[in-house]
Amino acid sequence: MDKTRSRFPRGWQVCDLRFTLTGAKQVNEAASSDFFDRYDLFVKKMPGEVDRLRHQYEAFVSQNRELFQGARVLDIMSSQGFWSLAALDAGAAHVVGLEDSPQAVEAAKTAFVELSIDPKSYRFIASEIPAGLRRLEPKAVDLVLCHGFLERSDPRFVFQQLVRLQVKHVILDTRIAVGKGRIARFVLTPPNAPAGRYKNVRTIPSHELIAFFCEYFRFRLRQIDWQAMGIGDWTGIADYEKDRHRTYVLERAPDDQNKRETSNVQKKGRASKNQKKGRAPNDQSDDEEE
Repeated sequence: MDKTRSRFPRGWQVCDLRFTLTGAKQVNEAASSDFFDRYDLFVKKMPGEVDRLRHQYEAFVSQNRELFQGARVLDIMSSQGFWSLAALDAGAAHVVGLEDSPQAVEAAKTAFVELSIDPKSYRFIASEIPAGLRRLEPKAVDLVLCHGFLERSDPRFVFQQLVRLQVKHVILDTRIAVGKGRIARFVLTPPNAPAGRYKNVRTIPSHELIAFFCEYFRFRLRQIDWQAMGIGDWTGIADYEKDRHRTYVLERAPDDQNKRETSNVQKKGRASKNQKKGRAPNDQSDDEEE
């Protein structure tokens, strides 16, 4: 039996479950083309390769469109607003863009005004990401777009904030470390970055480490299968082709299931405590008095 499967509560999906395209592929591709056509001038201003953005759009948005419908979205490292705009276009009710570059935030605000996006549907915040996350209220967002931030932070902090915020879903895109076990590799980006510049240090997690955090913090995890996306030319996205970069969808376990599991753990703890005191397992009188 798969050891990873055996660690998960009954009824949960296995962490390495992959999502593959079905008959909706042509619809998703059409939606992707429509988005890039509608916002052609905006897209061309974005840093990075447009073709890479197109493929990422397919993995992030087209394959998860139902998660955006009516959702309140948090876009971590929102930069100039590309993914925030994609979220609204996909049906999100509201989006918060969190970005540590004031210049990028101003560029996003300017672009959204020029595009006549409803100002009530978005908010861009210029802040250090950790501080900005801490200021958000629990249940303020339903869906989190986390593309690249996991590599720039302590994974424990990221998952703790996701739990505190009580988000329903997370689209997580990250580089993946090569190696067995729950590991993280630390690298400099760029490789010749001067010593002491902590922001240039990246933490690259392994799949097993991500699966471990999902299990511990009670998230179901499924992996988007890039190989099933019908990509013919992998130019500019070789990291995804070689499985050095992955896209995941996290789903928080229902509150009632978490409460049941917590209750079961507490009951087992009381039973163990009673046995040590020589009492019957169901005798809780002393515990209640304590």
